[in-house]
This record gives sequence, C-alpha cells and structure tokens, in this order.
Amino acid sequence: MTRMKTIAGAAAAAAVVLAASGCSAGGDAGAEGGSITWWATQQTATIGDSEAAYQAAIDRFTDETGIEVEFEVIPWADLYNRILTAVSSGTGPDVLNIGTTWTGSLHDTGALSTIEGESLDWLGGSDRFVPAVYEAAQVPGETQDAVPFLSNVYSLYYNPTLFAAAGITEPPATWEEFVEVGQQLTVDTDGDGAIDQWGYSGAAANVQQNAHMAFILGQQFGGDFVDDEGESTLDSDEQVEAVEAYVGLMTDSQIMAPSNAEIDLGADAVDQFINGDAAMILQQNPIEQFTSRDFADWAIAPTPVLSDGEDVESMIAGTNITVLVDSPNQEQAFQFVEHMTSVEEQAELASAFGLLPVVTDAYDEPLLADSGDTTLEVRRDAQANASAPFPLVGNIGEIEAAVGNAVRESFQAYATGGDADVAGRLAAANGQVR
Repeated sequence: MTRMKTIAGAAAAAAVVLAASGCSAGGDAGAEGGSITWWATQQTATIGDSEAAYQAAIDRFTDETGIEVEFEVIPWADLYNRILTAVSSGTGPDVLNIGTTWTGSLHDTGALSTIEGESLDWLGGSDRFVPAVYEAAQVPGETQDAVPFLSNVYSLYYNPTLFAAAGITEPPATWEEFVEVGQQLTVDTDGDGAIDQWGYSGAAANVQQNAHMAFILGQQFGGDFVDDEGESTLDSDEQVEAVEAYVGLMTDSQIMAPSNAEIDLGADAVDQFINGDAAMILQQNPIEQFTSRDFADWAIAPTPVLSDGEDVESMIAGTNITVLVDSPNQEQAFQFVEHMTSVEEQAELASAFGLLPVVTDAYDEPLLADSGDTTLEVRRDAQANASAPFPLVGNIGEIEAAVGNAVRESFQAYATGGDADVAGRLAAANGQVR
C-alpha cells in the first residue's frame, strides 16, 4: 500500500510539473540541462551497432536541450529480468524501453508513469501515432503507461529463383496456398534420395517464435490466448487447430525439416534460407542478416492468411518507451520521450534499424519515402491493417512461455518418432497457467 501511494503521488506530481512547465510537443519550453538515464533495447546483431544509432539521436537531443543521457543497450534476453529487479528495488533508469508484449505485466507493477492528459498532450497527443500500434501500448480500461517507440511485423520472405525454377510465379496469399507451394518446393535436388531443399524453415525450438506463430494463426482461426475475462484459452478448439496447422508444416505437409525441431535461433532458420536449403521463411526482420551475408535473392510478401479466416498477418511487435514513476527527473525524461518519438527521429531510427516508425508522418520523411526500401509498403500495411496485439494481461509472460514450450515439445516429439499430441500439450499448458 505504501508503494502504491508513492506511485500515485509521483504520477500526480509529474503531471503538475509538466503542466506548470508549459511544455508542448515541438515547443521551446522545458527543462534546460541536467541528465537522465535510459535503458535501450538491442535492435541490431551487435550491441555496438545499436549504440551507434542511439548515440546519434542522443547527441541531437543534447544539442537541443542541454540534457545529457547516460544509456545502456540491453539484449532482449536480459531486459525483462533486469526490469523486474529494478522495479522491486527502485534502482531503475529514468526512461525505459519495454517489449510490446510486456505492457500488461509491467502495468500491473505500478512502476510506470501515467502517459495521458497533460503528459500525453506534451508528447503531441495520440493521434500522431499509428492507431493499431498505439492501442497495443495500453491495457484496455486502464491508464496509458507507455507509448510506442519502434515497430515490427512478421512477413513472408521467399526465394524468387527457387520459385521460378518450380514454375511458381506468385507468392502464396492464403495459408492453403502456402502449404501447397511449400510442398512443390520441398525436393531432392541432387537425386540422392534425401530432401535437401525444404519449402519452409523455422526455428521450431524457439519458444518465443513458436508462441508468436501460435498467436497469429490462432487469430486467423478465430481463437485467442485468453477470453474476455482474461482466463487462458490455449486449449480452445480454434487455438488447437491453429497450432496443429503450424506443427503440421513438419508433421503433415512435411515442408519443414524434422531437424528444425532443434533450431533455437531465428538466425539459424534465416541461414538455411540464405543457403538455399529452404525457399520460404516467416520472420520479423531478417534484412540485416541478408545484407551482412550479401544475399540478394529474396522478395517479400504478406504473411499468408487462412482462406476463410481472420485477416491477421502479424502480432504487434516491437518496442514501447516509458518513464519510471520513481524517476526524480520526470520533466527531462518526458522531453527525451518526446524527442525519440518525433517525426524526424522516428525516420532516422527506423531507417537505421530496418524497423517501422510508430508515428504516421514519419513515413513521409524523405529518408523513408525516398529510400527505395521495397519492404516498406508490405510491412506498413500489415502494421496498420492486419496486426493484432498480444493479450494485455499481467501473466502474458507465463502464457507465452507455456504455449511456446508446448509447440516446441510437439515438434520435438514428432522429430524423435513420438506423437506430436498438440491438443494434449496445449491442455497441459492451459492448466499450468490457470
């Protein structure tokens, strides 16, 4: 109770400070000088590359405001636990990046400053953000505790040379076409009796990606991870059908190699694609890996959707940005959030990381509009019109781990000669999180 009173008092004080300062997005008013700390997300293959892109944005902020920013780029695998430790001990930074799927659980901690009313007006209001992405940053019916920072979506990447060799002229638009095309592209190219080119490659041991695909396909089948009451529904008929469709890429249509059941890194699945061992992948953003390998034989298309299903091509993926309620530098922190979500910085950062801006007008900036990036149209359309947010519930981390592990175990059971038993594993996972 004491902590919750402190949180409420700090949030109210922050609103008073912002109102008293007369700050507005794009205006000159605000704190001058001082310093803040920021935990940033790793958005590139190396921490150093992420640091370089962030440093350029920070330098522009410091030049404008005189506020110094001490920042740390934290790998995704470490960030969530670092945040929980910081929240419990009160040792966190002023500004914090969080994964979009963590919004519900971190909201429940009460550790994030409220970003609505005066503070949201200062950032320019909600209308300038891509609506679907902005909505995914708030637990329905609760306070807004974060705003979008950078966005990403799943898309289909395919090898046009392999498609042409098989007489396939267009990428698959439906899930049924995806499976059919995958079967045509699963072949023994050297005649030794063993398949050496697979239709699809995925990291079937990667818990997070398994959960993402279970969610996306679950949405297409009309299912969800939770019901309207927030109770887990991982074993619903729709969700079981969805996971069976994904695991079926290995077990039924056999367009994914059984050996992929041991692949835990998405980068390894992308490597199979680059090496010509697979003709298609479903990924968020493999382009940096393509570039580092000088691989140009690829094209992009929307994620295939079940022919009579819901038009959901991706989850709302990416990063939100927020201010910790315990920060003693609320005004400077909110100025930094304003800067990092400005049109100019959104274009700069999206371009540097190969991600999507979350501010609509950033797409009109020459850096993006004139970039010649052939993926932007496909990815932007999915972001705005065909993506769904992960359930914004407090135990979403537990749910994601449970379903992701159930999918992994189904793949591995089949690959070692056992029964995939998707329904049984999802029932066990559902019981675990309930």
